[in-house]
Amino acid sequence: MDVDEDRYSRDLTPVSEVKPDTLQLNGNGTSEPHYSLHFILEGHTAGVTIVKFSADGQWIATASADKTIKIWNALSGEYETTIEGHGRGINDIAWSPDCRTLASASDDKTVRIWDIISGRILRTLRGHTNYAYSVDFNPKGNLVASGSFDESIKIWDVKKGQCLRTLPAHSDPVSAVHFSRDGTMIVSCSHDGQIRLWDTASGQCLKTMIEDNNSPVSCVKFSPNGKYLLSGALDSSVRLWDYLKGRCMKTYQGHKNEKFVCVSTFSTTHGVWVVSGSEDGGIYFWDVQTKEVVQVLEGHKGVVLAVDAHPSRNILASAGLDGLVKIWIDR
Repeated sequence: MDVDEDRYSRDLTPVSEVKPDTLQLNGNGTSEPHYSLHFILEGHTAGVTIVKFSADGQWIATASADKTIKIWNALSGEYETTIEGHGRGINDIAWSPDCRTLASASDDKTVRIWDIISGRILRTLRGHTNYAYSVDFNPKGNLVASGSFDESIKIWDVKKGQCLRTLPAHSDPVSAVHFSRDGTMIVSCSHDGQIRLWDTASGQCLKTMIEDNNSPVSCVKFSPNGKYLLSGALDSSVRLWDYLKGRCMKTYQGHKNEKFVCVSTFSTTHGVWVVSGSEDGGIYFWDVQTKEVVQVLEGHKGVVLAVDAHPSRNILASAGLDGLVKIWIDR
């Protein structure tokens, strides 16, 4: 990747004297998280809608309403490259399993597949009739699922750039899609208050789960072990579901989420926590079992739209409407 150091030297703001080797520290065995802010990544000119670590843990990808994707070194925070080509803001991104390509979903109604090294568009997937809002690769990397404000899910052949199947998934905009660990299922959620499981091969709906009071569901994903689902809803609640039984097991509350999509995730490298951004500018950690808030990070000005946990190190990335990406490390 080509790095324009002069242009982006201002984009990495260290907030403590942290050396790269300290980023490799593993958990120290404590029962609660102790994250602190270490780097601020600047460069986006509008709100950062999503942040994702690559599966190998080497890179961070961020996407923004400014129509760009930026790639950063996950351990040092150094800027790598900017990818451009969408005509409108970008809502979601997904890394391919081999970390060589990215998929992006945009308000320009397209899903695009990008080569990371060159920044070149490999495929432009057209067919959605409204905003493309969510995207995910299957574990083999040969399929992409996308969810849209047109209320449908589309399954695409990455190599051919063709839509294999369109699912009339929900009665309101589809806010998230995510493949299961083995790729045989897709989970989706919608403003209609429903979470649905789909058979990837047949497109058949396997199960429907409904949020309390039909609250709009803003995000959903499978747990790392593949046994549960984590969802966020616009009633300021994050929920853990046993999808085989079709019931909610845990509800996590304390943050504020009533208007924006505030992505939630799991952190599992040092303890097991549920993590979510909040409209009050905080990042909330809950003990997955007790449901207690065990840490709140403050540092963003305004809504925290997305969080993601490094796959193997005690590093968390957050992104917000303030246009900043912040890197937090657990001691």
